[in-house]
Amino acid sequence: MEECFTDSLIEDAVQFLDVTGNIQRIRDTARKFLSMSKELLVYKFEVVVDAIKLMDLNASLGNLLIFHPSNADALFKKVVCIIIKELGLLLPCISENQITVRTKLTSLPRSRATEVKTYNQLSTCGKGYVCCTGVVVGKTETSKYTQSTQYICTDKSCEGSEENHFIRIHVPGALEIETIRKDFKCRFCGQILEEVVSCRHLSDKMMAEVIPESYLKCNNLSRFKQQIITLLLRDELTVALKIGQKYTFIGIVRKDSSSDRIITAIEVNNALEDYVSECTSIPKSIEVYCKYKRKYNLPKMLAYVFGDQICPPGTYMKLKLSCLLSLASASQTQVQHVHVLAIGRDTEILHRLLQYSVQFTNRSLVFSSGNHLVSKVIPDRYNSSSYLIEGGTLLLASDGICYLGDVSKFKKQTFEKLQSALSSGKVLIDIDSKFTKGLAVSIEQPLKCSVWAYTDKLHQSRLKEEFFGDGETSSVLRALSEGFSIVQIIDGDELSHSEEVDFHTSYQTLKMSMEEAENSFHFPVSFNDIEKYLKHSQNLQVKMSSEAEKLLHRYYLATRKARNLSNGSIITSSALSALISMAEGHARLCLKSYVEEEDALEVILLYEESLTAMFGPSVLSVPPLPHIPGDLIDDYLDNQKNRSVLQRFKARLQQFGDLHPGHEE
Repeated sequence: MEECFTDSLIEDAVQFLDVTGNIQRIRDTARKFLSMSKELLVYKFEVVVDAIKLMDLNASLGNLLIFHPSNADALFKKVVCIIIKELGLLLPCISENQITVRTKLTSLPRSRATEVKTYNQLSTCGKGYVCCTGVVVGKTETSKYTQSTQYICTDKSCEGSEENHFIRIHVPGALEIETIRKDFKCRFCGQILEEVVSCRHLSDKMMAEVIPESYLKCNNLSRFKQQIITLLLRDELTVALKIGQKYTFIGIVRKDSSSDRIITAIEVNNALEDYVSECTSIPKSIEVYCKYKRKYNLPKMLAYVFGDQICPPGTYMKLKLSCLLSLASASQTQVQHVHVLAIGRDTEILHRLLQYSVQFTNRSLVFSSGNHLVSKVIPDRYNSSSYLIEGGTLLLASDGICYLGDVSKFKKQTFEKLQSALSSGKVLIDIDSKFTKGLAVSIEQPLKCSVWAYTDKLHQSRLKEEFFGDGETSSVLRALSEGFSIVQIIDGDELSHSEEVDFHTSYQTLKMSMEEAENSFHFPVSFNDIEKYLKHSQNLQVKMSSEAEKLLHRYYLATRKARNLSNGSIITSSALSALISMAEGHARLCLKSYVEEEDALEVILLYEESLTAMFGPSVLSVPPLPHIPGDLIDDYLDNQKNRSVLQRFKARLQQFGDLHPGHEE
C-alpha cells in the first residue's frame, strides 16, 4: 500500500502537517517519550486534521482522507516515520512497526455521502468517514479491548524470536480477532507465533446510542426507538460521554455479528460537543417596540400577550413571567436552570399553558408513566458488557425543558428521585448489584435542564399549616419549596377567589372584544416572533453588575434569616443561584448585556410574591398578585410607573436588610 504513494503526495502531506502545527506536536510527543525512564513497546502519535481546511488546501489529499481512511492513515504514518527519522526524534533502535499514528478529525464536510441522519443510511455508506449529529440516549458499561500486543517466534534460532518484528496494533474497523489470534505465522520460518501476554495493552471501549435532536421536541420517548444510531467509542472518548448531551460524531461504518444478528455501527474517530446555536435576529415587531415604543416594560408586556389563546391577557401573569424567565435561562452555558412549579385548582389551564410554553425551546420532553424519570438499566443488547443505561426524561431534556405534569400523582420513589435531583443539581443513575457482580454503584451527572410541573393538591388555605407541621404532607411541601426555583400559587386564601379569577378572565375577554381603542393595549406579536425573540435572548451573553449582585446577595441573606425556623431556614442555599439565574434571564428578556439593578429588583419582587403566597407576609409587604385585573393592567405595564414602584420597593428592601443583617460571604 505504501509503495503507491507518490513523492508529490508525501510532500503535500508534510507541508500540511507543517502549516497546521502537527510537526511541532510530533516533536513534543517524542520529547515526552525520550524523557521516560523505560522503553515502550508502542509509541503513539496523533495527527489532528481539520478535513474542511484540508479540502481547501489540497483536494486530492482531502479526498484520500475522507473516502479512503485506511490509505490516509498509512500515508500519515509513513510521513511521521520520515519526520522522526530525519529529525532524530526517537532512538535509532525503535523500528517503524513500533510507531502508531492516529488521525484525529476535528471536522468533516457535510454532504449526502458523509452525513448520516437515520439508521437505514448506515447500510448504504461506503468505507469513508461519515458524521452524525445527535443526542446520546443510552450507553453501555465500559469494557476492554486489546489496543496492542507483541508476538514472537517459538524457534529460538529464528530471527523472529528477537526484537520487535511482530507487533499487533488495533486499527479502526478491525475486530478483536484481528489483533489476538493463535494462528499468526512467522514470516521468516513459518512457525506459529506465540503472544507475549505481559506486553498486551488493554483499553476501554463502549457502545452508545444517539438520535437526532429534532425527535426530542415535545415527543414521547417511546416514539424514537427505531431512529437510534449505534456508536462504538474507544479510549478517551468513553470518559467524557454524557447521556443527554448533543455531539457531532465523526467515524467509519462497521458491521459486527452478535448472536444471531448483524450490528451496524459507527466506530467513532472523534466526538465534538455540539454548541452551535442558531443565529437569530430580533423579530420586526420587537425591534419596532425597542426603537419607538419604550412606554411599556418589555418582559411584562410579553407575559401579558403570552399564551393569549389559552387564557386571556392579564391572567396567570406571574406564572407566564416565570416561564419566560426560565426559557430565557435555558441556554447551554447556564450553570443553574430555573425550575417552575404552578399550584392551582384549574389544572386544565395550568397544563395547557405549560405545555404551550415548552414549545419555545429546541428540546423539551414530557414525562409520563411509561417513561423513566432518571434512567433504566437493562442487560446489554450488544453483548459487549454487563449492562446498558437508557436515559430518562431528566437526562434527555438537557439544555431544554423537562415537563413533568402533575407531581401529586408521582409515586414516592419517583418523587424522592426528583427531590434529590432538584435539591442537589445532580442526577444519580443507580446500577444494581446484579449488573456489577458486586456492590451497587451510582453514576453522577449534572442536572442540565429546567424542570416544570404543576399540582392541585396543595391549596394555600392549608399550605402554611401543612408546611410547618410534622406529617408526611409537610415533608412533601418542604421538598417542593426546596427543589423548585420559584413556586407560583394561582389561587388565593379565600374560597371566593376562584370566582374573582373567573371575573378577571371574563373581564379581559369582554374588554378585548369591545375594541376600545383609547384604552386597549395592542401589541401584534405572533408565535414565530416570540420563538425568534426567545432564541435570540437565550444566545445573549450577560454579565452581572456589582450593584445587582450586591442587591441579590443582601436580599438572600436577609430573607433567609427572617424566615428562619427551629429546624432550619425555609430558604435553601440554592435560592441565591436561582435568583441570579432569574435576574440573568430578565436581562436577556430586556435584550441587555448586563444585569442591572432594575433586573434584580424585578426578580426579587417576583420571588417575594411567591414566598408570601406560600409562607405568609414579611416586612416587605408584597401582596401576591397572580392575575392583574383589567383596571390595573395599564399601570402594571407602564415603564415609568413601574420604575416608581421599584424605587419604593428598593427603599423597603434596604430597611428589610437593615432589620435582618446577614454575614457577607
